[in-house]
Amino acid sequence: MNVKDLIIFEDENILILNKPRGILLQQDGSNNEFLDIKAKEYLPNNHVGPIHRLDKNTSGLVIFGKNEVALKEMSALFTNKGNIEKHYLTLVHGHLENEGEIIAPIRKNFQLKKMVVAPIKSGAKEAITQYKVIEKYTDYSLLDVNLITGRTHQIRVHMSYIRHHVVGDEKYGDYKINNLFKKQYAFEGQFLHSFSLKFGEIRGKMSYLSNRIFKADMPEEMKKILENLTNL
Repeated sequence: MNVKDLIIFEDENILILNKPRGILLQQDGSNNEFLDIKAKEYLPNNHVGPIHRLDKNTSGLVIFGKNEVALKEMSALFTNKGNIEKHYLTLVHGHLENEGEIIAPIRKNFQLKKMVVAPIKSGAKEAITQYKVIEKYTDYSLLDVNLITGRTHQIRVHMSYIRHHVVGDEKYGDYKINNLFKKQYAFEGQFLHSFSLKFGEIRGKMSYLSNRIFKADMPEEMKKILENLTNL
């Protein structure tokens, strides 16, 4: 993996990469390949760190800060959520209304070792997901999902909650659907791609990013699956 091939944008403060599927963002003690290590190797003289998270099998836009001020200010943007829009492409089972909003609090279930929808009084945190249908296939829908909040596994949990599971999602998805895509397309892991980041009005050192939009192309394996679904 060559970081130069993944660059969407770079300046003196940030590095935006199109993370491949199957690559861990941060080191976890294993012998796997890690994107943060590769970024530090690419920028050995900088104070480099990821601003936000993407799961191993989620591809798309990841922002790295290159200095302490950028790390602090960009992290605040992602924490406050008001000045940044994060859009994902995901393929889900079934057909939905052309657009909608899912409001369902999420917390971690330690016994199940995964996130679940639960009442606020149980310790769950507010979670809001907006979606628009981009394309409908025979048994599936391609969605543009906008995360209003940023809970762990939020898209996958919410889509499972409304019974429109994300294709390939091994933790929250449907075994039969996942097995079908594994056999037909050799596709494993959730069909989820972070394709757009839109900044609002920003103050401070990073104000030059105000109203800018960054986009990352979908992986070829995902494009081929959509082409096949179109031709069915």
